Amino acid sequence: MAKTYKLTESQIPERRTESLYADVIADFTAQGAESMRVSMEGMKPATLRAGLRRALKGNEQVRLAQRGEETYLIRDSQA
Repeated sequence: MAKTYKLTESQIPERRTESLYADVIADFTAQGAESMRVSMEGMKPATLRAGLRRALKGNEQVRLAQRGEETYLIRDSQA
């Protein structure tokens, strides 16, 4: 009977100490643009929005906007 799985010797990658979404927000803040579209290769738009929404909790300088399937980060002009 053929095996339906494969075992490969591998090192365990280090855990991320900070969220990937926090990195996206920090990069956006550093850019200085008023708004930017965000996309991540291999990630569904709904997953991206959910992660960014969680990472933006308590952040009053950046907002999240959705237009169709596109996701945008926007500087909050009232902050």
